[in-house]
Amino acid sequence: MSIYTGITIFCWAVLLTYWFINAPRVKAAVQTQSRISRYLYMLIMISGFVIVYARIFAIGILGFQLIPANDITGITGAVVCISGVAFAIWARRTLGTNWSAEVTLKKEHELVQSGPYKIVRHPIYTGFEIGLLGVAITIGQLKGLVGLSMVFVNHYFKTRMEEEIMYSQFPAKYPEYVKRVKRLVPFVF
Repeated sequence: MSIYTGITIFCWAVLLTYWFINAPRVKAAVQTQSRISRYLYMLIMISGFVIVYARIFAIGILGFQLIPANDITGITGAVVCISGVAFAIWARRTLGTNWSAEVTLKKEHELVQSGPYKIVRHPIYTGFEIGLLGVAITIGQLKGLVGLSMVFVNHYFKTRMEEEIMYSQFPAKYPEYVKRVKRLVPFVF
């Protein structure tokens, strides 16, 4: 493992630590997604990360080196990963007590539109994707794009579930927010 890959692992460890420390500090849930839906999301999410990081997947076509592994790509990937993880943490902090790891409607739920929520509607997912893009750049193999694609598609479907709740909870405000702010990729999607 390169020093740059080690830096990306440290970034995810910081994010997970922040998540676990702040997880109890949330509002009570009024409505949550089904357990099966939650487990499927987590399975795909974890699988995407495992494919990117596990050396066992660096065989065959998945091990094809798309980007040369050197100091420039290592530093670039590490900086992109740090940026993505920082963006996700900023979004989690901004969301505050409205946050949940599950698709959830909270008691006295608020429509947060400040901070990173001015840039994209689902900045935590965007941060994860930017962070994982950094890892993919650092590793440089096709498996990085495969894992990143899995996470992106997974987030797309999860955002659709979340947005159904937001449309029903905020029938006047949410459609206006959707018109102004893109879902996952600023100015694009």
